[in-house]
Amino acid sequence: MAIDNTIGIARHISYKVLCDVHMKGAYSNLSIQKHFLVLKKPEDKALATAIIFGMLKRNIQLTRAIEKLSSIAYERIKPEITVIIKSALFQLFYMDKLPAYAVVNDSVNLAKFYISKKSGAFVNAVLRNALRMGKQALLEGSGKGSFCAELEKKYDIPCWLCDYLKDEFSEEFLEKWGEAYQRSPKMYIRVNLLKIQAKEAFAELNQQKSVCKETVLPDVFEVTDVSEVLASKLFLEDKIAIQDMSSALCAYVLDAKAQDTVLDLCAAPGGKSLHIASLTAGKSVITASDKHKHKVDRMKTQFKMQGIDNIRVCKNDAEVFRPAWEEAFDCVLADVPCSGLGVIHRKPEILLHLDEAKISDLIAIQKNILYNAAKYVKSKGTLVYSTCSINPPENERVITAFLTKHKNFTLSEISLPVAITKKEGKIFPGEINKYPQDSLGDGFYICKMKKK
Repeated sequence: MAIDNTIGIARHISYKVLCDVHMKGAYSNLSIQKHFLVLKKPEDKALATAIIFGMLKRNIQLTRAIEKLSSIAYERIKPEITVIIKSALFQLFYMDKLPAYAVVNDSVNLAKFYISKKSGAFVNAVLRNALRMGKQALLEGSGKGSFCAELEKKYDIPCWLCDYLKDEFSEEFLEKWGEAYQRSPKMYIRVNLLKIQAKEAFAELNQQKSVCKETVLPDVFEVTDVSEVLASKLFLEDKIAIQDMSSALCAYVLDAKAQDTVLDLCAAPGGKSLHIASLTAGKSVITASDKHKHKVDRMKTQFKMQGIDNIRVCKNDAEVFRPAWEEAFDCVLADVPCSGLGVIHRKPEILLHLDEAKISDLIAIQKNILYNAAKYVKSKGTLVYSTCSINPPENERVITAFLTKHKNFTLSEISLPVAITKKEGKIFPGEINKYPQDSLGDGFYICKMKKK
């Protein structure tokens, strides 16, 4: 990778990732995996990560700051330049320990290196103006607006989204949700029980020093030292894998048994299929499907690397009925595409492209997938529907509409480890609602149903 060595490597990399996200619609985690390979020092990784997620989580306020600072209309500024300016403004006003001269110099040089000398002069002028005006005038303003306007100003939750959700949730809830959005997410790891027992893995990970702690799920640990865990022998040997607490709940709710036939209908990237295999000691017969060939190929490679031979991977569009699968499975998991409103603290780029129309389109897709999934369940079989959204129209209301039309399905009692029922979010018969402001895991909705 050609770079200007006078510019900090972390700023080079954060610029590349943010351009991927803003201009190519890339997922932040995948772009980070691609570009972070050149970052060797932990402090560079930490700085690049802070810039990337900090800028994305303050995108609305930083956009408005540029509108105040620039004599050129925001829409006419090259997106590459806005990425550089927003990154710099975040560093200047939200990362107090960084010297202003270093931020400005590197940002100007980035513009010169990747765009043009003229762009560098523009970036310099805008940032000098920002330093003169200060954070109060640029980002905090004065006066008090509506609840949604204040939520946007404090936490960068878009006004339209607050308006959309305020009929579903209280202002107190939305305030806590906004606070959770701005927090750094915790990392969790799941033990591959096909290769090592949970207690053995926990002891080995913490042998030299404490790097993780136990949770309410026996095979899931909260990571307290990310770099040590990712460099551990267990991680390199696929004996542990990164998986959030809430995501891991899906396999527990499904509660598949040895010899059960299981369909993971929207399986990519494959974590839930692997967890089901782990919990059933590799003795269930799992079909993992996805509509995208590149995701199917990636799952095949991943499962092969982990030595899993009881998962059949195939390409399938979950919205299209597949007659060969009719009443063929004891357990079906439909972890459907959704708005992702439960994981925006982990994937803030979601809010760059989301709107009400897209949510409506997603709800239609969710219903189509669920209605097909129901046809694949054997009599007396189990159907689990899940999303990583907190939005009731994608969750409870999809289920209500489904059960109204499918009288042969009923909500089923959910059996979980005793510890989790004491600490987790709302658990009703057949349904779990988890929210990111809860102490454990992402926002998630999981519903378990039985076929008569």
